[in-house]
Amino acid sequence: MSIVLLVHQSSEMYGSDKVLLLLAQGLRLNGQFHPVVVLPGTGPLHDALAASGVEVHLGEVAKISRAMFTPRGFFRLVWQTVQAIRNLDRVVGGRPIAVVHSNTLAVLSGAVWAFLRRKKHLWHVHEIIVSPKLVSKAFPRLVNRLSDRVMSNSSLTERWLLSEQPALAARSVVVSNGLPVVAKPSTRAIQAFRESIGAADSDVVLTLAGRINRMKGQALLLEAMTLLKHRNRAASLRVVIVGGPAPGLEDLPARLKAQSVSAGLADQCSFIPFVDDIWPVWFGTDIAVVPSTEPESFGMVAIEAMAAGVPVIAANHGGVLDILLHEQTGLLFPPRDALALADAIERLASDEPLRRRLGAAGATRQREFFSVERQVECTAKVYEGMIR
Repeated sequence: MSIVLLVHQSSEMYGSDKVLLLLAQGLRLNGQFHPVVVLPGTGPLHDALAASGVEVHLGEVAKISRAMFTPRGFFRLVWQTVQAIRNLDRVVGGRPIAVVHSNTLAVLSGAVWAFLRRKKHLWHVHEIIVSPKLVSKAFPRLVNRLSDRVMSNSSLTERWLLSEQPALAARSVVVSNGLPVVAKPSTRAIQAFRESIGAADSDVVLTLAGRINRMKGQALLLEAMTLLKHRNRAASLRVVIVGGPAPGLEDLPARLKAQSVSAGLADQCSFIPFVDDIWPVWFGTDIAVVPSTEPESFGMVAIEAMAAGVPVIAANHGGVLDILLHEQTGLLFPPRDALALADAIERLASDEPLRRRLGAAGATRQREFFSVERQVECTAKVYEGMIR
C-alpha cells in the first residue's frame, strides 16, 4: 500500500477542511493508499480524522499568509518552514512516501519537503486569488516551481491558475469536491432546528453557511432582506447565518447583528456559530443562499444544500458555476446586486413547487457529479499517474 502524505493548514471544519476529511476517509476505505495527515493543531478536523481511524499528526506546517510579503513576514515564514521540515521528517520516520499532497495554497511545508526529499508533489488548489496583484501572481509561480502535478477543485480555479502560469497546463487536472451519501436526520432533529430559530411550519427559511467574512456576502443578504421588508415581502422569511468569523474579523458578527436590528429584522435573523452536524440545518432549510461578493473557487455549501434537496440561490461567478445550473437546480444572480438577490429570494419563497423541482434536480446532480466516491477515484488516478 502506497503512503500519501497530506499536509493541511488548519484543523477547523469549513470548506477545504471538510474536503480533506472526506478525501482522507475515502482513501483509507479504498485501501489502495494509506493517508498520513499533518495538521498545525487540534480542532474539529483533527478529532474527526482520529475518530475515523486516519493517521493524523500535529506540528508546524508553515502556513502562508499575506503577511509573508513583508521583510519580517518573510523571515518568519523561513523559520517556520525549517521547523516544519523537521516535523515532517519526524512524522515520516523514514517511511517511503509515494506522493506529498499539499491541500490549499496556504500551506508551504509539503512542497518544500517534497522538493528537498525528492518526492512527487501534488498541489491541491482551493483558491482563486485576484488581489492584491503581488499575491495573485506569487502563488501560481510557487505552484509552477514546486509541483509535479496541480489539482484544481473547479474549472474556474484552473482557469485562474493557468491565466497566471500557462506552463502548468500539461500538469493540471480538475477534480471536483464531493460528498458521501447523506442520511436524512430525524424529523425531531429537523423540527428542533426550526423551532430554535422561531420558524413556523409556513415560514421559509433561508440559510447562508460558511465562515463570516466580507466576501461570503452575509451583509449583502441582509441588504436584500431589507429591500424585501420594504416591499412587505419579508414577514414569512427567516434568515439563518451559520459560522464563525475569520481571524481578525471577530467584530463582524456584532456588526451584522446591528445591521439586522437597524433594518427591523432582528426577530427574523438567527446567528449560529459553527456546528458539528450541519445536516439538521440543511434539511430544515427551504432556500440556500451563496451570495459571495468575490468569486470562490468551488462552493462546498452549495453541494451540501443540494444533497439535502434544497434549491440554491448563488452569485453568478466563481466555482459555483461548475455546480449550479440556472433555472434547473437553482437560481443565479449578478454578483453584489442586492436588488437581484431580493428578486430571486422573493420568486423562490413564493413558489413552493418551483423550490421542490429545483431541489430535487439539485440532489440528482450532486449524487451524479459531486460524490466523494468520484472524487476519491479521480484523485487516486492522479496519484497513480504521478507514481508511474
